[in-house]
Amino acid sequence: MLDAVKFLRARRDEAVDVLPGELHVYLDDPITQSMWYPEADMVELIRGVAKLLPGPIDRALVMMGERSARAQTTVYGDLLRGVQSNSRTFALWSSQHDTGEMRSMLEAPNRVRLELVGYEDTSREMCLVLGGYLAGTLAINGITDASVQKLSCRLWGDKVCAWRGTWTPLEEK
Repeated sequence: MLDAVKFLRARRDEAVDVLPGELHVYLDDPITQSMWYPEADMVELIRGVAKLLPGPIDRALVMMGERSARAQTTVYGDLLRGVQSNSRTFALWSSQHDTGEMRSMLEAPNRVRLELVGYEDTSREMCLVLGGYLAGTLAINGITDASVQKLSCRLWGDKVCAWRGTWTPLEEK
């Protein structure tokens, strides 16, 4: 959220045009890092950022997720490294969101499944950001040829949002 606010403040004139009026406070009021902000506000802010980035909005949202994973490595690197750890994934998610549980399951040496269970604020934008976040997490774990596929989504009527990341096994490279 903080990165989105910083970006929007740097492009304030354009941000005023893409943000709903009630969110203009984020362009001026102080942001407290340790404070909880409404998830719906965050979705609108990242939607605004995506509109100001070059290229298709969907690709911008995926790239925002990838960038977020890389940026958080400096603070949470020990949590992000090791795609096979449910507790690592859950710890990071719960430190930033007040609903939902993130679970990762290593299905094979070259395949991981990520599920988001009980997340109340599902949106198309967050789904794209989270898919990018999974790709970014794989990249910081040294996986350079990963592919991320959306498997299920609460927006589609499924019980959970799920993604699968796959890559070439080390012995085949």
